[in-house]
Amino acid sequence: LLSSLPPADRLKLILVDKRTALHWAALYSYTETVSGILSCLTCDQQLQLLFKQDIKGNTALHKASRGTVRTLIDKLTPEQQLQLLFTQDRMGNIALHCAASRGDTETVSGILNCLTLEQQLQLLFTQDIGGNTPIHNAVQEGHAETVKTLLENLTPEQQLKLLLTQNSDGSTALHDAALLGRTETVKTILDSLTPDQQLKLLITQNNKGTTANHEAARKGSTY
Repeated sequence: LLSSLPPADRLKLILVDKRTALHWAALYSYTETVSGILSCLTCDQQLQLLFKQDIKGNTALHKASRGTVRTLIDKLTPEQQLQLLFTQDRMGNIALHCAASRGDTETVSGILNCLTLEQQLQLLFTQDIGGNTPIHNAVQEGHAETVKTLLENLTPEQQLKLLLTQNSDGSTALHDAALLGRTETVKTILDSLTPDQQLKLLITQNNKGTTANHEAARKGSTY
């Protein structure tokens, strides 16, 4: 369909809707379609399409699942990759927030593994408008395996710092896991820490002055 059009008209067709053809292809993991769309465009057109945001501020990378991440960013320079990965939607979410919310561990791993450790840390500590990091998102949806992936490249000190990060309610990821009854996720978080680190996390209070243990008690749980 696209190859029959003049190069200048190809991008116009792809951009017909608020959510582009690339958004849909990325969402449904149509890797060959993603590759086909990008390969028929000039470099400038590829950039315009990759940074195109839908009505909610999502790029195709926000929607990307499973194997499409690498295809979306492969032709970008490292600087362009980083810029795209840090692009936020209207709720302040970057692509890593979205993948973590879905429990799409493969996409989370794909995003993190294309970056240096310093860049990974920048992404992991990015907060949305509610102050949530990607690990908050993964925890809230009960995705224990995704939580493991988000933590696995970090040193124990970096893991603790990330897990101590509080959202706008003052809640850590452990607060959210306890409040929502995410037992497996609570276990994943605590198992990643030393006893001393566990204590630091467990005594952290949110804006209401409650700890994760208080939140667990409200659910009738003990950890």
